[in-house]
Amino acid sequence: MNLTDRRKRFRAVLNGDKCVKPASVFDPISARIAADIGYEIGMLAGSTASLTVLGAPDLIVLTLSEFADQIRRISRACDIPLMVDADHGYGNALNVRR
Repeated sequence: MNLTDRRKRFRAVLNGDKCVKPASVFDPISARIAADIGYEIGMLAGSTASLTVLGAPDLIVLTLSEFADQIRRISRACDIPLMVDADHGYGNALNVRR
């Protein structure tokens, strides 16, 4: 599924009539499992990414590049849209916008 289709699917789920319960995913395998058992959306939190990528608590040492790489790996593994919590925005308001 390409990015445009994922974006449309994500918006359709969020605009639906029911409450959305995203699966908490942390790596490609957990995302694939979430999709296989029927979740419509996955969610990756910065703290979870820090634990998965660095094996360390979320002390704001995970770089934006490392975080983006983890998101890319997860997105390639399955077709469900991914909602991402980017923590502190990795710098300032300009980085949040990126």
